[in-house]
Amino acid sequence: MYIEVIPITISSTQNLESITIGHVYYSYHDEEVYLENLMSFVYAGIKNGDNVLIIESMKNIPKINVELEKHFSDEQKANIRIVNNFDYYFASGDFNTKAMLAHFAKDAILFNKENDSIRTWANVEWASDDPDPEQLKLYESTIDDFVLDEQMLSVCAYAYNSITPLLDTTLKQLHNYVMTDDSFSVSSLYKKT
Repeated sequence: MYIEVIPITISSTQNLESITIGHVYYSYHDEEVYLENLMSFVYAGIKNGDNVLIIESMKNIPKINVELEKHFSDEQKANIRIVNNFDYYFASGDFNTKAMLAHFAKDAILFNKENDSIRTWANVEWASDDPDPEQLKLYESTIDDFVLDEQMLSVCAYAYNSITPLLDTTLKQLHNYVMTDDSFSVSSLYKKT
């Protein structure tokens, strides 16, 4: 007899704050909630003594800097690094997997030299209207390996309206946690590749 297990979901930030290792797929609808969740993620990281690497769009970086100035000391801000996601996802051509992975590994390892723990938050974007599912799969499966090998926490955030049903399923297979603006659960589709 097959019994379907439905994950219990609660406040996304409550559960996200309770984990220290994992690869999280965040599909967001609301920009304001997105930024609140990002700041909660940063706060939990600083409270835990982590370095925090944020890979973010140019339009959100000024908003994040304002929030960091309001809520964190200079000493705490020294453990937070913000990188323009253009450098990751567009600088070497639209969604160049090899270039993106090189940037990510370099930033994560260099930033992590002074501290044993790091967490990352990436706002993943691409220029094309029809992103290649195989490129995305290669990128996310390699990131998944890196995150698990380094025993870190990494959130990959995607705007809901940029994700097709096929990409959504693929992302749920490549992340051990799934998050939305108001829920957080273990991915029932996660497959370690």
